[in-house]
Amino acid sequence: MTNYHRRVEKLNQLVSEQKLDGIYITYLTNVRYLSGFTGSAGQLLITPDSAHFFSDTRYAEQSKKQVNNCQVHMIQDSYLNTFQNSQIFESGMKIGFEANYMPYKLYLNLKDKFPEIEFIPTTDIVEHMAAVKDMAEIESLKSAVEITDVVFDEILPELKAGAIEKHIAAKISYLFKMHGADGDSYDPIIASGWLGALPHARPTDKAFEKGDFVVMDFAAMYEGYHADLTRTVVIGEATERHREIYQIVLESQLAGINAAKAGVTGAHVDKACRDVIENSGYGDKFIHSTGHGIGLEIHTYPRLNNLNQKPLLENYVVTIEPGIYIPEWGGVRIEDDCWINTDHCTPLNRSTKELLVLR
Repeated sequence: MTNYHRRVEKLNQLVSEQKLDGIYITYLTNVRYLSGFTGSAGQLLITPDSAHFFSDTRYAEQSKKQVNNCQVHMIQDSYLNTFQNSQIFESGMKIGFEANYMPYKLYLNLKDKFPEIEFIPTTDIVEHMAAVKDMAEIESLKSAVEITDVVFDEILPELKAGAIEKHIAAKISYLFKMHGADGDSYDPIIASGWLGALPHARPTDKAFEKGDFVVMDFAAMYEGYHADLTRTVVIGEATERHREIYQIVLESQLAGINAAKAGVTGAHVDKACRDVIENSGYGDKFIHSTGHGIGLEIHTYPRLNNLNQKPLLENYVVTIEPGIYIPEWGGVRIEDDCWINTDHCTPLNRSTKELLVLR
């Protein structure tokens, strides 16, 4: 039995607990998670007795190679007609659907085409299941993290006064592929000087200047799995202010890592980070949540924020990334990808968190 078979089996258990007779999966990330299909058009219908994958003839050969746990159907005119011809539905069935992703028009068409079936909205069943990683996923994430760390080491000599943000971002993306990654996990953030006060700054034509903090948020994707790393360096020389802000963020991040383990809530980890920054007088400068899950997408369940009162589970992989952002001056963020274990968490990144002053 493959991991994909086990995932469908687990999903059927969860669906049954909600008194449903099956579930219709339309969100491509969840289709990939449950079947292994990596194309741009695919859907699943899963019942306790069968699992069906639907795509179009562009993906006939790809589906044969990738989808081994479902009966594969190639649509000729429409998904709904193919469902009907496949005779999957039985009168009176209750079929769940992904309420966050299904277009309203498709929902209306389903109701019209299959009036004898009750379609029930569901939310986050697959997402919560996928948050708990199996070991194959952990290994893919470790590979993505390792490539990211290697590229961080290789880009350091390029970080000096006069370097251009866009050029550094482009070089990072190139190096990821040269080291075997699928590509970028997301568009790199290279934010120097005052731009570092913008948590999601985009690389510009700005040159690095002496005295700039440079916030570098970038990561590789490997076998579909996303790493997520942030390091902050100083160009030229570090003042006492640089060292003060950096040390506060580092202590905050280490506090979050020390707090994170199975059984504690996302809110608990967020508070551990936030307390350090608030007690240092910069609470209003920590303007985002502490972290999030990673996996087949860069932002997944769970969230590490003050609203998440649910316990973290063993084999979640989450980011811990506090920051301080001072308008018109700059910012610091430090981020690791952390594997949640029974009584601790394991940071997967090896990139140094020492304050680097680069000349």
